Amino acid sequence: MGVHFVPRGDGTLYRLWAGLSSEIALACDAGERERLRAAFVTALVHECRSDWIELALRGAGGAREWFELRIDPVTLGPDHALGAICVARSIEERRRLEREAFAAAMTDPLTGFTNRAAFIAMLSHLAEQRAEGCLALVDLDRFRAFNLRHGHAAGDRLLISFADLLRELTGPEQLLSRIDGETFAITMPGADLAAGRATAEAITNALAAVALGAERGELPFTASVGLVALGSDSDATLRAAELAVTEAKARGRARVATCPARRRVPWLWRQPRSA
Repeated sequence: MGVHFVPRGDGTLYRLWAGLSSEIALACDAGERERLRAAFVTALVHECRSDWIELALRGAGGAREWFELRIDPVTLGPDHALGAICVARSIEERRRLEREAFAAAMTDPLTGFTNRAAFIAMLSHLAEQRAEGCLALVDLDRFRAFNLRHGHAAGDRLLISFADLLRELTGPEQLLSRIDGETFAITMPGADLAAGRATAEAITNALAAVALGAERGELPFTASVGLVALGSDSDATLRAAELAVTEAKARGRARVATCPARRRVPWLWRQPRSA
């Protein structure tokens, strides 16, 4: 991106902008960019500075970079506009920080999965789109007892190990979230209940193998899974999955329970969940 000056303004503009190392001054006219047209006309007709405008521009190598641009009028006096200049400065670093802050706000720091806020937003979006698919809630069995016996540091290591196991047993199209202390969600857009059950049983079977190899006296590392089909009401879908988890625990834990896909679940009643 070069620096160009309007006629008869070279020296003035150079002295005006040369000290601003983070900004680039360039001339622009009405035909340069459609998004700048209104700001350009405002600068010329009303002889006033425009607001900052954010644009993604392509550099010489073709890569897109975010810039902030502002149009300033260049005049010799009232009603005597020579033209306008465009001041541009890169905001790529700010955009990167904004993206990182957004990702951090939607990510569980311990496991790297999306957190509850991101999961609820995603589930609501799928409900609005009436998307087909299913949801599995995976709840570690007796996790509170594990924390009491081994300490929270050991509990965190267990959660990290379990997250790694979930990554191994799921595909890129399946969305992983940690939505509570020991509760994880696997959102499977496009999958039917049979496919969802296959994924859920792969998890419980893998944990059963871990439990068989545990030392004598150690708590078994198992999980209960509630499986439901996605519905058009995200709250009802989540409640149904929670009830399915409760049923799996009531039947002995370390198993998969399925709740009828789109059944309406009364929100006034909620059975307490076993630890």
